[in-house]
Amino acid sequence: MPRTRVEAQYTANRQRILDEAAHLFAAKGFPRATIVELAKACQCSKALLYHYFASKEEILYALLQTHLRHLREVAEKALAVSGEPIEQFYALMQANMAVYIESRDRHVVLVSDMGHLPEAQREDIRQMQRVLTSLVSELLTRLNPQLLSDPRLPMLYTMMFYGVLNWTYIWYDADGTVGPDEFARRAADLFLNGFAPR
Repeated sequence: MPRTRVEAQYTANRQRILDEAAHLFAAKGFPRATIVELAKACQCSKALLYHYFASKEEILYALLQTHLRHLREVAEKALAVSGEPIEQFYALMQANMAVYIESRDRHVVLVSDMGHLPEAQREDIRQMQRVLTSLVSELLTRLNPQLLSDPRLPMLYTMMFYGVLNWTYIWYDADGTVGPDEFARRAADLFLNGFAPR
């Protein structure tokens, strides 16, 4: 088999394991999910899983890394849609919401199970998260330069931004009466303009 096909198959197999792991970990929680269950979900042997990943923790680490890389790519693409901060903000809210819908299981695992990683890996994940929060903080200060008058405010509002999104997996139904695009637009309106009519 040509090398490129071998590499493509290897990548596809790893991705399938991560997809199934995200679903299993989100459903059961990382501590309760077993390698035996994951192998069954992947329709493969435990030995084959260990060919791709040395441990269950390594699977969790790779899963979170790929999720956060995807979030960063999506954020950077959203910020490139325009030079206008308001348009960037709407694009960023919409792009993040789309990822949260399509990658719900990964988000649940990120919120719930990062603490099960070894400290060095946790710190790596936290650093990836800091890159994302920096992108949002920088955008918010372009939207409202007055935030720079108090060093606490950029990160405070950044966490509010993520707070609007982070817990939607608990209650939001993408197939309900308010679709993801409308939700993102309304959330951005609320964030930028407030709730009460002016």
